[in-house]
Amino acid sequence: MPHRHRLAGFIIDCQGDDHEAAAQFWSQALHLPRGETYQDGEARYTELTGTPGGLHVEVQRVSHASRVHLDIEADDLDAEADRLETLGARRVGFFKRWWVMEAPTGQRFCIVRWRDRDPVTVDAQATSANSRLAGFIIDCQTDDLSAASTFWSQALGLAVTVKDDGGVGLYDRLEKTAGGLHVEVQKVDHPSRVHLDIAAQDVEAEAQRLEALGARRVKFAYERWWVMEAPTGQRFCVVPDEG
Repeated sequence: MPHRHRLAGFIIDCQGDDHEAAAQFWSQALHLPRGETYQDGEARYTELTGTPGGLHVEVQRVSHASRVHLDIEADDLDAEADRLETLGARRVGFFKRWWVMEAPTGQRFCIVRWRDRDPVTVDAQATSANSRLAGFIIDCQTDDLSAASTFWSQALGLAVTVKDDGGVGLYDRLEKTAGGLHVEVQKVDHPSRVHLDIAAQDVEAEAQRLEALGARRVKFAYERWWVMEAPTGQRFCVVPDEG
């Protein structure tokens, strides 16, 4: 019988000793209430609750450079690592209860134990907020967008729904996650990473709100969205909320 696997969610890795400030920024930026904070060895975590589709989201204190990494959950960790190796990923190491993997496009991600979760299909964030977590973009430093999107589609179990989204040769759109989060694979010339998108009814007002929380503006792209940098170092975008 084939083992189960699916996108579990994502972890916001924050380098630095001030975990409290990092957790507070991301909770306020994404309009996701803070849940439990706990220690596991040298690592420290704060869970963010009320996530779309019940996806698992945590802010983690780390010693490596700040980033966002995806988690894939499976009921057979070794079988899932084997499957992902056949797609081109490689094992980095087994840490406590999970495999750390590296995609052929360069991003680190983890395979974690399957968690039962409520089948929430609607956005659980406060409807009074003028902005919301829209989804994430998988930035791939590659000349072969098709190969990159094929890997991530198969790895996450999310079908490619739109090839060459926008007709500029930079994006392939994957089907939405549980809770309706938007996912795209993007061809970039900077190092590979995962970045979050925040959708706002008023992009300028949202950029100002995030600046007040400690973020900074990097650039206004294509006269449509702000590229921002969090006080914890991750790049993210504020995009128009198109529903």
